Amino acid sequence: MRIKKNNPKSKKQVTISVPLVLIVFFLLMGGYFIFGQQRYMLNEGEAPKFKLAKQLFQKGQQLLLKEKYNKAIKPFKECLKIFPKFAHADYYLAQISYKNGDFLGALVHIETAKENYDYLSKLGVNTQLEYFDRLRSQKMELKERLTDMKARLDRLLARGNPMAYAAQIAELRAQIASAEQSIRMIDDRLRKPIPDEAKMPADYYYHHGNILFKLKRYGDAFSQYLEAVKTDPCHINSLTNLANLKFMARKYQDALSYLEKAEKCGGKVNPKFKEAILAAMNN
Repeated sequence: MRIKKNNPKSKKQVTISVPLVLIVFFLLMGGYFIFGQQRYMLNEGEAPKFKLAKQLFQKGQQLLLKEKYNKAIKPFKECLKIFPKFAHADYYLAQISYKNGDFLGALVHIETAKENYDYLSKLGVNTQLEYFDRLRSQKMELKERLTDMKARLDRLLARGNPMAYAAQIAELRAQIASAEQSIRMIDDRLRKPIPDEAKMPADYYYHHGNILFKLKRYGDAFSQYLEAVKTDPCHINSLTNLANLKFMARKYQDALSYLEKAEKCGGKVNPKFKEAILAAMNN
């Protein structure tokens, strides 16, 4: 039986993956960032650039969701022009280049994306740390105001004629209740756990492997698929491509092992491919 060489995501079948983690990543963005025990603050020129780069990236994401791949190229490139370490923009440009058959261009983008991923990941996590710092600062300010308002209320009540100061007393009590509610809300937010720095998603390795395969760098592609499986043991596409590469190398038992792992993870494998592996093992 004739089996085609592994052809990860043929041109007609290519879809651009948009991990949820990238959407969650941008829920909170401030101007201060922490690296290890040191603090890093975007300067007056960097902060607005990062904000604009984020907006351009999100515009590109929206175009991808509408499957307007080529139209997404411009906002992603503009994003990188403004903020070159915006790894996720390079990640999507790698996929678009792959889809368009520009495998060398795709390779440059995916390698750059992986190089800058750790930086952008830390930026996201440490922004939340800074967000918590701001919440604590707001809480302290609210508690100081609360103490002052309660003291003013006590002084008014101590005058012995509350009806004469009814409006002021009512206003102070409303402000106190509002401040106490704000403090409770801040406490609720502060109780949320601080996330660990995100590891590079398996898809980064998987798409890198696909690009290397197209460039006929099969050994390097195999290594990238292995990294994807280390990150996500049930990355079906990587397991299947590992099986394909082992089949090409006539390592039929290894090919069957990877294919069976994909099946155990709930993946739908090509039955003809499995038959071909079994037939080759029996020859």
